[in-house]
Amino acid sequence: MKVPVSLIIDDPAPIISVYYEHAGKETTEDGRPLVPTYPNKMLFEFCDIVEKRGIRGKYSVIPMPGNKGDIINGLEGVSKEALDEWLNTVKTRLCPNFTIGPEMLTHHKAVDLETGKALPMNERDFAATQNRETLTPYIEKAVSLLNHAGFDAFGVTSPWDFGIEVEKDYQAAISEAVYKATGKKNSWLFLRGLRNTPNAKPWIGHEEDGRTLVCIPATTEDHIWQTIDTPETSDAYVKAVADEIITEDGKGGEAVRVLETGGFPILIAHWQSLMSNGLGTGLRILDEVARRINERLSDRVEWKSFAEIMEMVLANKAAYPTPVLNPNDSGI
Repeated sequence: MKVPVSLIIDDPAPIISVYYEHAGKETTEDGRPLVPTYPNKMLFEFCDIVEKRGIRGKYSVIPMPGNKGDIINGLEGVSKEALDEWLNTVKTRLCPNFTIGPEMLTHHKAVDLETGKALPMNERDFAATQNRETLTPYIEKAVSLLNHAGFDAFGVTSPWDFGIEVEKDYQAAISEAVYKATGKKNSWLFLRGLRNTPNAKPWIGHEEDGRTLVCIPATTEDHIWQTIDTPETSDAYVKAVADEIITEDGKGGEAVRVLETGGFPILIAHWQSLMSNGLGTGLRILDEVARRINERLSDRVEWKSFAEIMEMVLANKAAYPTPVLNPNDSGI
């Protein structure tokens, strides 16, 4: 049986760069202005790569990106045509190869659910002070917005390490919120990263009233992130960054090390990583990485979506014990 390989894409939203909104700076590390938006053509390029290479995984859709409206009623600075085009492209070209879920409501300031207004704290700090009772409606709102927009959302991604301080309450809240929003008893969560951990695999996070939450970790770093802070776009640079994930001969790189220690290579990249501050260098690196995986590891691995990984775990729960976790094992 082949081992699953999967790709996590964090932080996507229609047009708006949530990284620009919450980064707390206006320039890249090398001094160029941060790009506030990404045109839909960059989503199209990502879809081209996914379709060409057969990539599967998890793709976030942030329902209220950067506190600039929401994907149902409209976003500040984004035309209805561009918003609809983005949403329809994700639905028709990425689903079901990618399992869709919210990365909470805004990936920026927390939201007062009664008024819809931003609170004076980011979602990470907000979550740290909450419990199951208060987190459940917040998560239910995020899941419901995505399902209202036509997505089959039944799991969530933590913005930053949202919920890690109250993890047990958080897991219970996700399971309950997904059930309330969708009627589905099985759900998934991406919060944790298991790097440099032998046999790194998913596990059962919460079980209650016939409902089960599967925790799926990232098992590699986001090596493509470095492309945000450099104007370098050469083929040599693209290959060098790809080498950090998988070498040309398929014998080295972090994904291969995960595989060789018995784990699932669950790669992670952020939308802003792939966009590379508008240069798209990260998209080229992703294409190269996927080519190498397909050519060098196809006898050992198979691309899987988060939904497919979740079903694997549910079919044989005993084979996926909870790993030893520490406070620093976030998926960021």
